[in-house]
Amino acid sequence: MIRHLEAIDEFDRGNGVVTRLFCNADICGAQVTTGTTVLPVGKSVAMHYHNCDEQIVILAGRAEAEFQGHRRPIGPMEVAYIPRGEVHCFHNVGDQPVLMLFIYDAGEVTRTFETTGETVVHLGAGDRAQPKG
Repeated sequence: MIRHLEAIDEFDRGNGVVTRLFCNADICGAQVTTGTTVLPVGKSVAMHYHNCDEQIVILAGRAEAEFQGHRRPIGPMEVAYIPRGEVHCFHNVGDQPVLMLFIYDAGEVTRTFETTGETVVHLGAGDRAQPKG
C-alpha cells in the first residue's frame, strides 16, 4: 500500500497542533500506528499517557520531552521511547515548529489526560492538544 500526501488527512488538535495519521488498524490493518505531529513554537501538549508503548522521533525543531518529573532536551533525529502508561508530554522550546514522527506499538491507540483522567481515542473528537476542562 502507498498512501500519497493528498490522501492523508490533517487533524486539527487545537492550540495550533496538527497531526497526520499515516497508518493504523483501520487504515492499513496494521498493528502499529504511525504519523506526524507539528507542534508550533512555544506550544505544548497536555500531560497524558497511552494504552501502548510510543516512540517519538524529532524530524525538525527543538523540543523538551517531559516525563518522570523532568524535562529533557530532544532535537532532530533523536528519539524518545515512552512505555505504556508513562505520563509524558512534549514542549516546543525552539524558534521553529517541531515536526515529530510518532510510532505506537498498537493499531488502536488511546490517550488519557493526566489532569482530567479522561480517556479518548487517538485522533477522535476529544483528542486535543489540551483537554477540555
